Amino acid sequence: MHPLDLALVAGYLLLITAVGIGLSRRVDSAGDYFLAGRSLSWWVIGLSIIGTNVSAEGYLGAAGGAFNVGIAQANFEWIGAIPAMILAAFVFIPLYWRAGVYSIPEYLGRRYNQWVRLIAALIASVFSIFAIGVALWAIALTLETFIGLPKWLGISISALVIGLYSIAGGLRAVAFTDALQVCIMFCGGLVIVVIGLEQSGGLAGFAAQLTAAEPQHLDLFLTADHPNFPWPGVLLGLSIVLSPAYWCGSQVILQRTLGARTEWDASASMLLAAFGKTLVPLLIVFPGLLAVVLGAEIAYPDMALPWVIKNVLPPGLSGLMFIAIIAALQSTVDSSLNSTALMLTRDVRGVLQADYNPDNDLRFGRWLTLGMLLLGVACAPITGQLEGIYVFLQTLLSLFQGPMLALLVCGAFATWPTPRAGLITLLVDTLCAGVLLLLGTNMLWVAFLTFLGALLLLRVTSSFTRGLTAEELGPLVYGAPAIDTAVTDAGQPGATT
Repeated sequence: MHPLDLALVAGYLLLITAVGIGLSRRVDSAGDYFLAGRSLSWWVIGLSIIGTNVSAEGYLGAAGGAFNVGIAQANFEWIGAIPAMILAAFVFIPLYWRAGVYSIPEYLGRRYNQWVRLIAALIASVFSIFAIGVALWAIALTLETFIGLPKWLGISISALVIGLYSIAGGLRAVAFTDALQVCIMFCGGLVIVVIGLEQSGGLAGFAAQLTAAEPQHLDLFLTADHPNFPWPGVLLGLSIVLSPAYWCGSQVILQRTLGARTEWDASASMLLAAFGKTLVPLLIVFPGLLAVVLGAEIAYPDMALPWVIKNVLPPGLSGLMFIAIIAALQSTVDSSLNSTALMLTRDVRGVLQADYNPDNDLRFGRWLTLGMLLLGVACAPITGQLEGIYVFLQTLLSLFQGPMLALLVCGAFATWPTPRAGLITLLVDTLCAGVLLLLGTNMLWVAFLTFLGALLLLRVTSSFTRGLTAEELGPLVYGAPAIDTAVTDAGQPGATT
């Protein structure tokens, strides 16, 4: 590794740690730790959302996916993400603000019952721990490819740096470090595009070489029988279920919008992120295609981006891009840690513990953050056995996104879903998703079929079970009486009719 690259990497790690720890002095309560005291502005949240989303599976994984299947990988951004983000900005974020909740499971718990809240929080938390492990593995893979650092050492160093500012600074540190990291990511991505096109003879030369090497890599949609991304599954499973469920119901993504200083900031931040996502495919798909053009010989598809950095970029610029990857992966880990600590503290402990005292949330949340980071470190090596981290995480999401989206949509727009029906639907439909995956059903079809099944099951079971009263539904359903929301001095949201 060139000394200039080493200096850039060391400087970045010191800067990001100093910023995170410096912001920890403003954390005095659980509201400060989990929701940044409801003080975040729209531009910070918007950049943080992009940084969190362009994560392990979204950066290394998407480049690896493009190396395997071509520009069809970009469908996860253009067809999947952007429409769902607009839906979240105008429909679901205002609803969560109106309800005055800390988390998505808390909303589900108020709309249905506390068992739904508990199960939803546990499912999301287990997924987050796997996502943390995937991100740490991706960082280690990058470090090994770029500088030959052993994987275990790369995982340990990454966990130490992320743990320092995440545990100390909470959501405010996560949001501001993510905003800084996403600026680095965009700069590094643009550098690869410019230099890659120059070495390939311009856009026309790049397209000609790619067509000669892998003609199908320029197809926007793949065949209907493709094992991972069949085009009907992309249109139905991705655009209708997986993406809306992720952008409208993911605690990792939406927690920073619940920490916004106003509802306007919360919605505007998602629109800013949607605009940024229009450019993201150029930055995360292009390196995978460039690796194909340059004839990269790699052991894992997810090594495509590190290979490009090592073999294409000159010293200095390679260090900058290396930092961009580390930034993207760190933003996954820190956001997952904070949001999962919130769900386990309030939505799991708060439901199960009879003498639950919210005054202990700050201390408990910090210890949980440390514990989950250690669990993520333990799970990281499992990722090495996978075919690709992008497909792995999307497959995990397909296990529960169908029933979760059905509960959110029906709960937000209809008064007929009942608490018991919500619980039955979540349990039965998640089990059905697992059975379908074991039978070899494509993950996109699993998401779509379980969403339809959840809608049917929720409607049928609601017909013979008791629903909530009009007063209970008031702040939770569109068309019901509106409420005013207020925030206490501790930063905890409250609601009055």
